[in-house]
Amino acid sequence: MKNIKLICFVLLCCSFSYAQTTEVIQINYLGQEHGLLQLNTKALALDDMGYVWVGTEDGLHRFNGYEFKSYVANPKDSISIPDDHIRGLFSVNDTLWIATNSKGIVGYKRSENRFFTFRPKSKNQDDFNVAYKILPFNTKHVLFSVKNNFVLFNRDDKSHRIYHLPEKYAENKVEDVISVGFNRYWLATSQSGLLEFNFQTHEFRQHETFKPETISCFINSKDQVYIGTNHGVYIYNKLQQTFIKSSISHDVTGGYKLNEFEYLISTTKGILKYNSVTNLYQPVVFKNNKENKHYAAVSLTEFLGDDNGNVWFGTEGEGLFHYNKFQNKFKSHSIHFPKLYEDQRISIFPIYRENDSLLWLGTYAGTVKYNVLNNSYALYEKGKKGITYTFCKDATGNLWAGGITDGLMKYVDSTDSFRQWLHRENEANSLPDNEVLEIIPVSNDKLWVCTWAGGITEFDTKKETFTPVLLNNKQINRARTSLIDSNHNIWIGTDQGLYKITSANKVHHYTTNSDANINLTNDRVFSLAEDCNGNIWIGTSSGLTFLDSSTQQTELFFKQKGFPNDFVYGLLLDDNENVWMSTNYGLSVFNPITRTFKNYTADDGLQDNEFNGKSFYKDDEGQLYFGGINGFNIINPKKIIDNPHLPNIYIESVELFNKPIALNEMFKDTLVFKSRENVLTFNFSALNYLNPAKCSYQYKLDNFDDQWSPVTKKNNVTYTNLNPGDYTLKIKASNDVGEWNPNIKSLHLIIVPPWYQTSWFKILIGMLLVLSGVWFYRFKTSKLKRDKLKLERLVASRTKDLIEKNSELKRSNITTKTQKENIEFLMKELNHRVKNNLQIISSLLSMQAQNVSDKAVKDTLNIAKNRILTISYIQNDLNAQEGKIDISKFLEEFTLQVVALLSDEQSVKFKVKFNIEPNCICDLNTTLLGLIVNELITNTYKYAFTTFSESNVLEVACVKHDSSLLVSISDNGKGYQADQVRPNALGLELVRVMANQMNAELKTTLQNGVKNTIIIQCS
Repeated sequence: MKNIKLICFVLLCCSFSYAQTTEVIQINYLGQEHGLLQLNTKALALDDMGYVWVGTEDGLHRFNGYEFKSYVANPKDSISIPDDHIRGLFSVNDTLWIATNSKGIVGYKRSENRFFTFRPKSKNQDDFNVAYKILPFNTKHVLFSVKNNFVLFNRDDKSHRIYHLPEKYAENKVEDVISVGFNRYWLATSQSGLLEFNFQTHEFRQHETFKPETISCFINSKDQVYIGTNHGVYIYNKLQQTFIKSSISHDVTGGYKLNEFEYLISTTKGILKYNSVTNLYQPVVFKNNKENKHYAAVSLTEFLGDDNGNVWFGTEGEGLFHYNKFQNKFKSHSIHFPKLYEDQRISIFPIYRENDSLLWLGTYAGTVKYNVLNNSYALYEKGKKGITYTFCKDATGNLWAGGITDGLMKYVDSTDSFRQWLHRENEANSLPDNEVLEIIPVSNDKLWVCTWAGGITEFDTKKETFTPVLLNNKQINRARTSLIDSNHNIWIGTDQGLYKITSANKVHHYTTNSDANINLTNDRVFSLAEDCNGNIWIGTSSGLTFLDSSTQQTELFFKQKGFPNDFVYGLLLDDNENVWMSTNYGLSVFNPITRTFKNYTADDGLQDNEFNGKSFYKDDEGQLYFGGINGFNIINPKKIIDNPHLPNIYIESVELFNKPIALNEMFKDTLVFKSRENVLTFNFSALNYLNPAKCSYQYKLDNFDDQWSPVTKKNNVTYTNLNPGDYTLKIKASNDVGEWNPNIKSLHLIIVPPWYQTSWFKILIGMLLVLSGVWFYRFKTSKLKRDKLKLERLVASRTKDLIEKNSELKRSNITTKTQKENIEFLMKELNHRVKNNLQIISSLLSMQAQNVSDKAVKDTLNIAKNRILTISYIQNDLNAQEGKIDISKFLEEFTLQVVALLSDEQSVKFKVKFNIEPNCICDLNTTLLGLIVNELITNTYKYAFTTFSESNVLEVACVKHDSSLLVSISDNGKGYQADQVRPNALGLELVRVMANQMNAELKTTLQNGVKNTIIIQCS
C-alpha cells in the first residue's frame, strides 16, 4: 500500500512538473502593418483556391501571404459588404458565407465579386439579424447560427429550414456541430448545453450530462470526441459511448487537433497543449522571432488549419498568428550573463565539442564551457579581457585556445582552468603578438600559432619556445583559418590569399590573380574544407571558390540568384557533400551536383541572420555547429525537413496606367483591352504562407518577350507600349526553399487594334481597291480602244508616207553605192600610184647610192631609201586595216621587214629578240611609230656592232601599262657616251621630233649598250 501511494505521489509530481513545462510555438505575427484593419480577429476561413479570409469587427480581409485586401461596409456603395462587424466565416465552392453582427447572413460570390444577403422569413426578424457562426453540417447543408435559432441551408436547391433552440434565453446560439451517427448530430450551444439533433425527425434531445454546461467546441478524433465546456474538456468514447473528464478543468473557448494524440486547447486562462495518451497538458507560449516577443496570456478566438502544415490563430486584440510545422527547422542556443552584460545577445565565435554534453564556446566575454543537456555554462577567468577566437586539440588530447588580446591558452583539466602565454617585450622566444587567430597542430609537440600582426610562430609544447615561421621568406599576418588535408598538405587562409605547404615544404600561393586557371573570389579567406574527392572548398569575403584537385582549376561562385549573400564566414560539408555556409544573411547550402542554393534565415529558427567568423564546427556524428551574434545552432542535416508543398499562382489584380481596373481578374483566363490601353501592371502571388518573402518568380509575355525574366522576388510586372495583338502572360514560382512549381499560370491578353487596323476595315479597303481596279481597268480599256482606232488611222497614214520615202531611199542608195564604188576605185588607183612612186623614189635613191663613191653620201642615200620603203610598207599595211591597230603584231612584222631591208646592204651583225606582250591594241599614228623604230634599228646596224657575233642581240619589247604603251629598242653593243653624239645627227633628232608629234616621251639609257624607250599615251 505504501508503494502504491509512493508511485501515485511520483506520478502526481511528474504530472505537475510536466504541466509546468512550457511549450513554445514559433509564430509569424500578422497585423495592421500587413493591412489588417482591426486586431480582433473573430473568424477565419480558407477558400478552395487557398486564400485565407479573416473577419474582424471592422471588415472582411483576404490574405495572400504578403498582405490583406480589405472589404468594408460603405453606405454609399450598394455593392459593398452590408456589415463589416463579422463573427463567422465559411467558404464552400465559390461562395464565402459571412455571419455579421447586424445584417444577419451575407454571402459573397467570389467569381462575380458580389455580396448578397440571405433573409429567411420569420416572425421575429430581429433574431436573424444577429449571426454568430457558419458551420458545415453535411455534404449538402450549411448551418447558420443566429440568435436563439439556427438555419439549415440546402446548397443544391437553395432551400432552407429554420430551427428554434429548445430553451429561449436572452441570447442563445449554436457554437459548433458534429456528426455522431446516421442523421444524428450534436450541437454545442452557449445556453442549452449539448443538444442531440435528429435530422430525420427534426427533434432535439438535451444531454443530461452537460445540461448546466456551456459547450464551446467539438474536436473529432479517430475513436474519441473532445468536448470543450466551461468546466473543462470531456472525452466521449465512440466505441463505448461513454464520457470521461480530462485533466483540463479550465473554461474552454476552442480547440484544434495537431495530430492523433496532441491538441491545442484555448481557455480563458491561456493556451494549453494536451496529450491524449498521457492525459497531461502544458501551457503554450507563442513566440514571434522577428520581434523577439512572447505571447503567454493571449485569448484565441478561432483556429484554422490546412493540408500544407499551416495553422492560423485568431486572437482578441493581438491580430492573426500563423504557424507552420516546417518553419522551425533549427533549434537555437544562447548563453546569458545578466550580471556582466546588459545586452543579452552574446556573440558566439569558435565552437568545439568535447563530448556528448559539453561544448567549448568562444565569446567576446571569454571562454565558456556549455552543458547542452542542462543548459548550464561556466565562464573562465583567463581570456575575459578579449574574445576567445580559436580552439584546437593537439595529438595528445590537450585543448588549446587563442584569444584577441589574450594570447595562447591551454586548458588544464586537473584544475579546470587555463594556463596562458603572452608576449614579453624582453624575451626573444616569447609569443610575438597577443592576438591569436588560429592554432595548427603540425606535429605531436609543435603548434603553429597564427597572430594578427606578429606572423606565424611555431610553439614547442615541450620547450615552450616560440620560433618564427616564414612562407616564401615572408612573415604572414592575419592567418585566420587552416586545413590539413588527406595528403598532409597544410592550407592556410589569410588576408593576402591562400597558402598551401606541401609535405616537401614547397609553398604555393593562390590569390585572385595568381594564375589563369587557379584564382580566388577574394584574397580574404575565412574558411576551408576538403570533400571526399580531395577537392578544396574556400570561403572568402566575396564568395565561394572550388579548387578541383585533379585538374588544378578553380570555379568561382559570387553573389547571384539563389546565393543572396556571399560573405562566407564558415564553411562545412555535410555527409552528403553539400556545402553549408554561414553568411551575413543566414545559412546558404550549395548542392554541388545540381549547382543550386538553399537559404535559411532567422525565420527558419536560426539564432540570427548574421553569423560570425571562426564560428563553425562539424563533430564526428555529422552534426554542424554555426554561431553568430545571438547564440548558436546545432544542426543535423539529415533531420531537416523542408517545405514539400509547391505554391499555386494567381493573378491578384491588373492595373491600367497604375490604376486598378477591378475586373475580378483572378477568375478570368482572358482579358481584353483597347489599343490605347497598353500600359499594364500585373500583380500576382504564390500562395506560400511559409516565408513568402523567400518565394521567387519568373515571368514571360509570349509574343513580346524572347525569354523568361531573371529570377526575382517581386510579385508584379509592368508592360508598356504593347502593340495590338494576342499575348499570353506566363508566370512560375518557387516555394521558400527554391523548389519550382512545374505548373505555370497563364493569362491570355487581347489588345484590340484601332478601327483602321481591324480586319473589317482592311477588307473594306481591299474591296474598294478591287472596285477601283475594276473601274480603272474598264476606263483604261475604253481609252485603249479609242487610242487604238486613232493609232490605226495614224499608222495607215504614216505607212503610206514610209512607202513613198522608202522608194526614194532605195533610189538614193543605188546612187550612193555607185559613188562609193567609184571612190574605192579611185582610192585603189591612188594607192597604187603612191606605192609605185615610192618604189620609183627608192629605186632612184638606190641607183644614186651605187654611183656615189663617198661613203657618207652613200649611207645617207641608203638611209633615205630605207625611210621611203618604211613609209611604203606602213602605207600598204594601213590600207588593209581599219580602226585600232594591234601594235604587238605590227612591231614584230615591221621589225623583221626593216632588218630584211638592211640585210640587202650588208650582212647581219646581230640576232633579233622579241619581248612583246600580245594583244596590245591601240589607236595611234603608226607611220610615226614605224619611222621611229626604223631609225633606232638602223642606228643599231650602223653603230652598235662591228662584226657578227652570237651574243649580239637587238631586243624589241612592247608592254601596255594602264593607259600607256611602252615600246623599247635595245642592244648590247658597244654603245656611246652622250657627248659623242654629233650635233647635226639627223637620225636621233628625227626620232625626237616624231616622238613629240605623237605626244610620246623618249627615254634613252646608255648602260650595257643602248636602250631607247618610247612611252605613248594609248587610247
